[in-house]
Amino acid sequence: MESLCLDLHCYCIQVNSSDYGDSRVMVPTRSEERDLIKTKGGRNRTILMDHIELAPLRDYQRKEYELQRDDPRFKPTPPRFDPCVPEHKQNGALWEYLTGA
Repeated sequence: MESLCLDLHCYCIQVNSSDYGDSRVMVPTRSEERDLIKTKGGRNRTILMDHIELAPLRDYQRKEYELQRDDPRFKPTPPRFDPCVPEHKQNGALWEYLTGA
């Protein structure tokens, strides 16, 4: 999950029963702040909720690497990250952008 979160530079949500591991919501930031929610075990089924702010992540992803280094909210985007992707995601046109359709 950590690699997925950092390599794709996105929020990641994992849902499991206590039989198969943990459930969590992760954000691509420093390791001590990465898990917004993380839980494992227990006898009762529960619902845990959190609020995810996508706009700050998209704004951060549009910045050049030098500006990302000065902003501690997230980890810098991975090498060769396409800064056009956040805009296309926001406009609902990512598939068309990636496939050239």
